[in-house]
Amino acid sequence: MGFDILGFIVEVIRNPLFIISIVFWAIAFVLVKFLGKKKENASIFFPFLALFRFRFFNKLFKKIAQKNRKLWRAWWNIGVIVSFLLMCYALYFFVSNFFHLIIDPQPENAIMPLIPGVTISLPQFQVLILPILLTMTVHEFSHAIAAENDDVNVKSAGIMGAGLFFIILYGAFVEVDEFQLYSRTFSSKTRLRVAAAGVWTNVVWAGLAFLLISSFPQIMNLSYESASFQVTAVVPAQMGGFNEENLEVGDIVYKINGTTVDSNNAASLTDILSNRTALQVSAEDVLLLTCYNAENRSFYDKEVVLGFRPFIGFDYQFYNNTAINITSINPSLNGGNNEGLIPVNTIITKIGNNTLNNASGITLENILIQKKPNYKLNLTSNTNEIYEINVNYFPAAPGAHVFHDIYTGLNLSKVDNFSLNVTNVFKNVTESGNNEGNIPEKVIIKKINGISLNLTEYSFKEFVKTFINPEVGDILIFTDNEGQNYSINTSEIPVIPVFIGLTSETYWIPKNGIGRLFGGLFPIELYTFLYYTFLIMFSLAIFNLLPTTIFDGGRLVKEIINLIFGTKDYNLNARKRLHYEYSEKDQRQHLMTQGIHHVIGVRELIPLNDEENKKDINLEDESTFELRELEYQPHDTSTDGFIDTIEIKSYKDLKNKSLIEVEIEYEQDLKEPIKKKVYKSISWAIGIILLASLAISTIKFNKTLFWL
Repeated sequence: MGFDILGFIVEVIRNPLFIISIVFWAIAFVLVKFLGKKKENASIFFPFLALFRFRFFNKLFKKIAQKNRKLWRAWWNIGVIVSFLLMCYALYFFVSNFFHLIIDPQPENAIMPLIPGVTISLPQFQVLILPILLTMTVHEFSHAIAAENDDVNVKSAGIMGAGLFFIILYGAFVEVDEFQLYSRTFSSKTRLRVAAAGVWTNVVWAGLAFLLISSFPQIMNLSYESASFQVTAVVPAQMGGFNEENLEVGDIVYKINGTTVDSNNAASLTDILSNRTALQVSAEDVLLLTCYNAENRSFYDKEVVLGFRPFIGFDYQFYNNTAINITSINPSLNGGNNEGLIPVNTIITKIGNNTLNNASGITLENILIQKKPNYKLNLTSNTNEIYEINVNYFPAAPGAHVFHDIYTGLNLSKVDNFSLNVTNVFKNVTESGNNEGNIPEKVIIKKINGISLNLTEYSFKEFVKTFINPEVGDILIFTDNEGQNYSINTSEIPVIPVFIGLTSETYWIPKNGIGRLFGGLFPIELYTFLYYTFLIMFSLAIFNLLPTTIFDGGRLVKEIINLIFGTKDYNLNARKRLHYEYSEKDQRQHLMTQGIHHVIGVRELIPLNDEENKKDINLEDESTFELRELEYQPHDTSTDGFIDTIEIKSYKDLKNKSLIEVEIEYEQDLKEPIKKKVYKSISWAIGIILLASLAISTIKFNKTLFWL
């Protein structure tokens, strides 16, 4: 089957992110056209990046920074200390995580880039867009305010969009005058404050988001009664539902049999149906639901029937209107309850005494709910073979049916006929496990209760029933291949006792005008925003503090290295030659070198072989060019007492892109080589760890989301 190019193109065009990208680029080009002569305020690199600069932001940063300057400086100083401590944590986390990926890789250790539609679904990415924008904006603006607070010039600021085919990033950007920042005018303290400002603000916002999340129910209870639920779908009877005629999509349930449904007070629908509240329910009960009408703020009642959800441990698909095909069967060692009782690819036409007919509603699901689970059921194939299967209650925990009639919270896999591997140990709190901490995963089991495993003639369930026959509450002794024993708890198989047959979303019942104004779904949207804001703010802050070149952590460690090795050992009369291409539009050229106290000369390098081809010039071989002295004017634009810019005066005879040589005398930091060596070693080491972590994650867990 060939690749459907047309179908792919249609899917791309219909994608919401593609539509957003088209709108963005259309606006971008309109703005460029509108700006006219001020094109330096817009930079378009289609389809990768668009930048729009606004002087309004520069004035805003300066105005904010000049108010309470001492307070701002103290605030940024705290940020330096916190950022340094968090950088140590970031180093520990990512280095230890790297070794975990090498020794025992687990999905929670995976590090993957955030690529919409690849490593993260587009709907989920759309939820992340606003928190990402907020994170970027406060981060960049904080750098700018910290810089202006120390009188470092902010060259430009504005908004940007970035992406290829889809716009995957919007946000703010700030360009601080890096040359000025690293001049002698400013101390290491200033550079540390500016470097740490963005991360520090992200951490503070993450802390605020966490506090709001922690007190979210109390805050919402000011305007809402309870966190109830709204029906989003009702399972039809044909698919095993009990309440197709009793409920409608959009019903907002406030109370069940007089008990207020409130997920914030351990009274969610799941809590009620699992008998975790004073209201005790069982299959075949009739419940009275008090529903809320959001339009007229009234209440109405509905009755629902509780059924049961059967478990048969295999998957199937419709073969035709009167038959189903068994497509896969859960292995018994992974909790299946019918392995070996019916083969895969069996075509079933009859369930018990009922002939299947999907059009008439005689389906497997509909038949299964006619009787309480924990019984045997006959399935008849299209070749008139009869298979007796088990119908049990649906397990509330994975791997529930591994053992015969008891639960251990383990999944196993067969190594050979004489040994089993413990593949999963389910967590006691979140996965209804009962043996977390009693036995580690990947242990090879050879004996149970001193009896050597022998699965040559028995399935595992048959072996357990024949030779051990455990009862609920027994302690089983597992012996591994090194003779070590593990005590394993047994309990009743946890099941889902009742089935109401609906899907829902949380809906907060308003109790005053504010709640009604924002609506019952607003708290969920707000909570989602706060949750992802916390995750993104904090995790990207930690990531950004890694001491490598492209992150703020690199700037911090660079300045720390500078302080450790000192800044007073200089060669005051060092010389070197700088080269750049002449531009007819601007006769001024920034030399991007600190500590220049004298310009010895400025010359044009003219190729001897081909005047039009400057590539013929070998800067190490003076025989490949001739020199022409130029008139120039040195400038100190940073006002720090050193030259940083030269202006060509004799530019009439110069051609665009002519090669210019500037010979300077400057103050050379004699410890610069060792500083660079140490910095590069740290930066490269962290970079290699990140790339290696990414490579291992991609190989091992290529569908795992970006770490948050």
